[in-house]
Amino acid sequence: MRFYYHFNHKFTMHNNSISKLNNSENSLKELFKAYISESEYSRGLRRETLKGYTEVFVTFQKIMPELVKTDDLFPQMMSEFNKRLKTRKRYVGKQLISTGVRASTIKTYHNKLMIFFKWLEDNQYIVKNSLSKRIIRPPNPVYDDEKSLSKEDVSKIISAITLYSIRNKFMFTRDLLIITILLYTGIRKGELLALKIQDVDFDNKSLFVRGKTSKSKKSRTIPLHFTLLYQLKSYFNERIKHHSTSDALIISKVQGTALTEYGLKHWVQKYSKLSGVKFHLHRFRHTFACNLVKANADIISIMNVMGHTTTRMTERYLRSIRSENSRSFIEDMNF
Repeated sequence: MRFYYHFNHKFTMHNNSISKLNNSENSLKELFKAYISESEYSRGLRRETLKGYTEVFVTFQKIMPELVKTDDLFPQMMSEFNKRLKTRKRYVGKQLISTGVRASTIKTYHNKLMIFFKWLEDNQYIVKNSLSKRIIRPPNPVYDDEKSLSKEDVSKIISAITLYSIRNKFMFTRDLLIITILLYTGIRKGELLALKIQDVDFDNKSLFVRGKTSKSKKSRTIPLHFTLLYQLKSYFNERIKHHSTSDALIISKVQGTALTEYGLKHWVQKYSKLSGVKFHLHRFRHTFACNLVKANADIISIMNVMGHTTTRMTERYLRSIRSENSRSFIEDMNF
């Protein structure tokens, strides 16, 4: 009898909570928390992905403070949101940074918010198709920026590493290894930090990227270029002298523990300043993809080695390929 009471009581409370969620005056903030929780535990999205969704939603609420409840949502709100994004002024402390954002950023914001709005529809918090079919999509941005690094850029970064760390053999080989891994594997930041010693297979000349550390959740094996093989061996020779007990492949120079995200961020800032090349880690991924194309690799091979699930995702990395790059192919034509 007691069991029946507790079960019935919990069932009633569950039904009450559902009826509250279906109320049109529900807080968007609370519903977004439920959406993130479901995305994490049911869909298994990575922490970095959830962080990106959360940052976009926080910006949305900051720019559109009048939209508090589900009842406040309307199709034209995204046009207004985009307009405010383009005209808002951003400050750090008292210093003005910039006005507006790039078209590609607006497209990213739009796509991430639409996933949340579709979730609201699917869970009957708002009327089906009230937003997903009525909100006008922003125009596709024109990508005229150079995402991949040039040979000159790479040379400047390597020179900066050499000049700065040549007196510390371990730091020198480690920092050269980081840039060599990025250039010859195209792995993501999280995948780089998650690499273990045992992921390197010298016999088969390959690097194993575990699915649980990958954005696509798919494990993959990447063939190792001879330059990367040489750099790995040099690094391991110096690492032994460092007496580290960590199984992480990339370790810090002081404590010998796994290099952290903050440590890697500091690494980028340091060599970006020393080399004079404004870069972030993802530019190496673009560089890797573009160089595979220039080496005549097919799109499926590039998709698999980069850990993409569709060729459409891969194509986004190839926008740095210019028509001028076809010169050698055209000159080699013979009819």
